[in-house]
Amino acid sequence: MSGAASVRPRGEGATPEAIGTVFSPHVLVFQLKARQGPFRHLDLLATLTLTNRWREAILSHTNDLPEPVRRMLSGHGADGGPAEEPHLAFLPLAFVGNEQADGHLLGMGLALPVHLSRDERCEALRAIAAVRDLKMGPLGVWQVDPVTAEQLPQALRPETWTIHPKGATHWCTVTPIALDRHPKASDKARYQTDIAASITDACSRVGLRRPQEVIVTPFSAHLGVPPSFAFPRLQRKDGSERRHTHAILVFDEPACGPMLIGAGRFRGYGVCRPVRGEMELDPLFRSLGSTETTAPTEKTR
Repeated sequence: MSGAASVRPRGEGATPEAIGTVFSPHVLVFQLKARQGPFRHLDLLATLTLTNRWREAILSHTNDLPEPVRRMLSGHGADGGPAEEPHLAFLPLAFVGNEQADGHLLGMGLALPVHLSRDERCEALRAIAAVRDLKMGPLGVWQVDPVTAEQLPQALRPETWTIHPKGATHWCTVTPIALDRHPKASDKARYQTDIAASITDACSRVGLRRPQEVIVTPFSAHLGVPPSFAFPRLQRKDGSERRHTHAILVFDEPACGPMLIGAGRFRGYGVCRPVRGEMELDPLFRSLGSTETTAPTEKTR
């Protein structure tokens, strides 16, 4: 199911709206504040722990909600199986992208599916708003407050992550993309190409056009982001671990976020943020060397 739309005018003389994803660009933003425990901040490496606990807390307030809304918030149907349609996703909003950036979390964005009706969205917001504290064991107790201030740090502004409505062509991961399938090629070049192809398919699953280029790299283009190998891996139901990687995505037309890609997209992995233009990527292309991989698209085949 795709709730994304093609580039379209919003009215005479208006700036065209770039293609989006199955997630609404109207991201709900919450600030994290330490209440109790040894840490002043959490960092990006705590993303999975934080999103798992946050979803559990939200679900504890859903018993009286309609089944479609409960399924959307949990990501599972009444039978316990995974929901087929898009559902609630989390975006770790970290201090990244400049020389002082250290990757600590300023807050969390919650992205709802774009197809929700007004009534479903209101019911979901009621459960989300009921969560005010997160008890996270050794990581402490954290207060979550909806952001209302007008003067916000850049990382807490939804448009930093969505570039809605004009979009951007160059995006890079802030958390690694968990691969939907495990590459089996033994040759390194082929292995990298398989990863790029998997990421290309993952873009299509969330309503995006296939990227013109995918550059697979262990390092993010955003300063302050840890390398992909430092992040905990997602586990499958059988206990095995999913491979993951950072990546740079280049589209031939602007795309809007929130851009959440891969098998961990509902849990805070595969979160992308725009990179400011082609010129900024030029030295990065050169420095990546053998990690540069171009995924074939309809235009390049």
